[in-house]
Amino acid sequence: MKVIELIDEMQKIVENGSTLPFSSKALINPEEALDILDDIRKALPEELVQAQDIVNRKNAILVEAQNDADRIRSEAKQRLAEMINTNEITRTATEQAEKILENAQNSAKDIRVGTQHYSDKILYNLQVQLKQINDTIEEDRKELRQIK
Repeated sequence: MKVIELIDEMQKIVENGSTLPFSSKALINPEEALDILDDIRKALPEELVQAQDIVNRKNAILVEAQNDADRIRSEAKQRLAEMINTNEITRTATEQAEKILENAQNSAKDIRVGTQHYSDKILYNLQVQLKQINDTIEEDRKELRQIK
């Protein structure tokens, strides 16, 4: 796996760096380290990019749901005001407006909850994959320590 190789390379750079006298600090070439970090970033699994996209989409869906709820609420208030002007149907208008508001709030809540469940599922799957990658890295590091 390329990420592990790059991490190993970074570790060698740090281990082989010149140390400061009377200190455990090492001097390394920052350009070389940044190049390796850039390569690591490029070699990371696509799932990380997908997870970020999912979070961004979730946020966009939540904003859209809130905007829809606000729009529906505004339309309901406008419709209610129009119906109040007509004395015969004032009571019916109030009931319908309340139902519309309640439906809008329920719809917005359902969208938020659905989005959160979907995002949680995707992030859980990513977490499992990252744990597997981390376990592999840990095993490889243990093997390296035992090779002495």
